[in-house]
Amino acid sequence: MKKAFLFLVFCLFSIALSAQKQGQMLIDSLETALKNTKDKKTIVIIKNKLSQEYSRVDPEKGKQLAKSAIEMAETIDFKNGLAEGYRCLGINTTDSTAINFYRKGLAFAKETKDKQVLSVLYRNIAVYYIYRNDYKNGLDYSFKSLKLSEELGKNEEIAGTYINIGFIYNDLKDRKKALEYFKKALDINKKFNNPTMKAVILENIGVLYNNEGKNELAVSYLNQALEINRKNNNLNFVATNLGTLGSAYLELKKYDLAESHIKEALKISKELKIRRVMSYNLQNLSMIYMDKYADPKNNSFYKSRPVADTSLLMLKEAVIYDQESNDIKSLSTDFKQIASLYEELGDSKNALLYFKKFNTYKDSIYQTDTKETVKNLEDQRTIELKNKEIQFNKLKIESKEKQKWYFILGLILLGIIGILLFYQSRNRKRSNEKLQQLNNELDLANKTKSRFFSILNHDLRSPVSSLIHFLHLQKESPELLDAESKKRMEDKTINSAENLLNSMEDLLLWSKGQMENFKPQPKTISVGSLFEDTRKHFSGQEKIDILFEDPQGLVLNTDENYLKTIIRNLTGNAIKALEKTNNAKIIWKAWQENGIKHLSITDNGPGGTQEQFKALYDDKEVVGIKTGLGLHLIRDLAKAIDCKIDIQTQPNQGTAFILTLK
Repeated sequence: MKKAFLFLVFCLFSIALSAQKQGQMLIDSLETALKNTKDKKTIVIIKNKLSQEYSRVDPEKGKQLAKSAIEMAETIDFKNGLAEGYRCLGINTTDSTAINFYRKGLAFAKETKDKQVLSVLYRNIAVYYIYRNDYKNGLDYSFKSLKLSEELGKNEEIAGTYINIGFIYNDLKDRKKALEYFKKALDINKKFNNPTMKAVILENIGVLYNNEGKNELAVSYLNQALEINRKNNNLNFVATNLGTLGSAYLELKKYDLAESHIKEALKISKELKIRRVMSYNLQNLSMIYMDKYADPKNNSFYKSRPVADTSLLMLKEAVIYDQESNDIKSLSTDFKQIASLYEELGDSKNALLYFKKFNTYKDSIYQTDTKETVKNLEDQRTIELKNKEIQFNKLKIESKEKQKWYFILGLILLGIIGILLFYQSRNRKRSNEKLQQLNNELDLANKTKSRFFSILNHDLRSPVSSLIHFLHLQKESPELLDAESKKRMEDKTINSAENLLNSMEDLLLWSKGQMENFKPQPKTISVGSLFEDTRKHFSGQEKIDILFEDPQGLVLNTDENYLKTIIRNLTGNAIKALEKTNNAKIIWKAWQENGIKHLSITDNGPGGTQEQFKALYDDKEVVGIKTGLGLHLIRDLAKAIDCKIDIQTQPNQGTAFILTLK
């Protein structure tokens, strides 16, 4: 029983197919581009691509396009265009003259030294020789193509060459190695997902399984390939798929399915004038008749002579096509089947004649040195790959050595840069810290100035106010003053002036000590001296009684000027609050309880709410007054000497401030 042949489909085409456009869609796209292009070089490229696409559906039109591309390429001396044009002319030629076109293309490609063009031409030449069972040249050119494709990193072309090599090994009955190459091609195809190539690989695997007798598995693969090719309208591929499927169905003795598939394949291949496919399907159709019309009773091939004659005519027609295409292996099959048919018909003379022809071609196909030659080429390829691997490893070692030194140098440079960045960062940090310190000092100086102005405003205002009051009274109403009143007013004025002078001396001495930093300078002071200072400072007040109670004679360790300023300010604020109060009274008290010292000032004024005094305990609250120090400054001064101030106040019940010092 004749087995199906493996079909080297993809290897006939060198230009990578678009994963988005296939078949008629791609042809339409290229023809549209051709109409809209005036550049001659671009026209040559498009015509060659179209020629390649038409090789699948209309080889005659493919030839015309290739010839037209060659003519235009000659006028502009476009050598790569000429190389590709002759290649396309070769793939559209199904007889032995195809090799002449490939050789012309190869000559131009060698001139340009274009690896891509050379790789594709080598693969096409390999296919030519493989179809003619010249496995030595087929494998030789396949390896040449593979080497260039690997150098260029062309995965699609590498996969195509793997298919060719797989075909050779299958023909040499090394099915294991053949399947290995087909699966390699399938794995590579997953990277770029070319449907046409996938169909070719699936078909070749299917045929391989059919030759191994795994017919059901073969049918599965072949149907997958047929579905893809029908979808993309690749008619020459469809013709091949139908033929190989027919062969598989024949093995399964499904004669009707086998016959329908092979007849459809024969019809398409005759329309496209693909001789090798026509021959293959004629051989299979003849074999179907041998099985389908056999007489099981007398073991005769045919029930009638007309069926035998029809089968014989099919085989002789196949001989013509195989001679035209110089397909030696297929001719061998033709002669073997014809010899068998004559033998069944009892024509021993013709049976012997064709059997001799079969042996002649068989010997030429399977010469004793064929497998050895292929083995030598394979060994040569293996050695070449090993040498390449050794060279690559050597370069890799050298590269790693260089990388090591580059890495060390890089680390040194990084270390230097790191040190420089560290010093730069440290210097910047120091500069920033110094600048921040200067900014803080400047801010503190501004705050100090503001506080001094506020303190001066508060502490000098009361005695100056008394002087101004007396002078106005003496000037504007002298008649109201009798001798006794005048003397009393003069005494108060003198007393106020002395207090003013003392206060100015205190403030000047304090300001001198605070020129650099406005910060507390604690020392031991008695509460009695603070109360005495306050009594003198506000001695001009006649309407308000200011009382001082210090039964324990407390002694404090704090900044005298800070606390003195706080006491004066609280007293001044209380005096102001009592302006409209009858029998106004202010009481200062000092006491110690559980080791903690307290000062308090209480008035019987109108009182208020906690919200009015929020500035004393809330840092975010800023409250100022037109005269006096302001609660927010009292808060800051008290905080500086670690003095806590509590407020007890209610409307119409007076106010009490309690100072707690550690």
